[in-house]
Amino acid sequence: MKRAQIVGATGYGGLGMTELLLRHPQLEVTSLLARQDVGKRISDIFPHLRGFCDMVVEDANDETVGRDADIVIFATPDGVGQSYAQRLYFAGIPIIDYSGDFRFDSTAQYDEYSRRHPKLGGKAHACPELLAQSVFGIPELNRERLRGARIVGNPGCFAVSMILGLAPAARCGLIEMEGIVADGKTGISGAGKSPGPAYHFPAANENVTPYRIGNHQHAVETEMAIGKLAGAAIDLTFVPHLVPVTRGIICTLYGRTRSETAAAGVQAAYEQFYAGEPFVRVLPPGVAATLGDVRGSNVCNISVTVANAGRRLIVTSSIDNLLKGQAGVALQNINLMLGFPETTGLERVPMYP
Repeated sequence: MKRAQIVGATGYGGLGMTELLLRHPQLEVTSLLARQDVGKRISDIFPHLRGFCDMVVEDANDETVGRDADIVIFATPDGVGQSYAQRLYFAGIPIIDYSGDFRFDSTAQYDEYSRRHPKLGGKAHACPELLAQSVFGIPELNRERLRGARIVGNPGCFAVSMILGLAPAARCGLIEMEGIVADGKTGISGAGKSPGPAYHFPAANENVTPYRIGNHQHAVETEMAIGKLAGAAIDLTFVPHLVPVTRGIICTLYGRTRSETAAAGVQAAYEQFYAGEPFVRVLPPGVAATLGDVRGSNVCNISVTVANAGRRLIVTSSIDNLLKGQAGVALQNINLMLGFPETTGLERVPMYP
């Protein structure tokens, strides 16, 4: 049995990981750390956990982070994980970070991410020498590198949807790398437990709000990952929207095909690319990816359409932002890091209705 510590345990991301690890046969939670609600039982903060997990939340500090842990999970905002990473790395304790701290393997990429991030404002990385040791946590692309990795940067929720939706087209050379457009919709839980006024019920209900138009930080890692697959720079325009649902992300991706393309060939390319993947479902032609069909699961649904006389590829990619977009993909990565079967603790059917 391996020991897992969750830092940032009182947020939605930490909660999601706690829920998943309660069902994991080879991982146990040894401590829950946070900066808020310290001294309270986690089941007092989240009453649905009563009787399943009643651990007391401890303060996250230099003494507690890494204690009695075989892996440390940072379900924390940007900047927290990198402040502890060097000590844990040299102590031989692997880490996975939900934030953008370790999604990039160069300071130039991180600097661009930091420049676009509304709360970082271009702040430099605290330990840039560790970026070369980190692995970007998209298992479908980086599975072998994730096995035994010691630092993993969990992907952003929107990035998971965009990258999985675009990856086959980029790898197979189906679309031009210029003029790709991503239209994203996210549920309100993506803002976390302490949202601003725009996320309160009167503002969000019966409303759709675009934000960070063309300047969202998750576009940086998407451009990085898809550019590597294509072997060329990608020109991506990404517009996220807040929609009045609790959880879920759906991205519709538009790209111009390199030549007139038959729908059957594109469908076959996507099915072949994701053949054997446990958590990606390429839907049959004419079946749309929706939020409801992935809710509560680690599944990504993808639907593919060829339009405009074979010159336009339209891909729709849907995930649960708190699972495949956060805690679920994190556990998928952790399983690979620690040598467990990749699907362990994640075999859950989407919730319906």
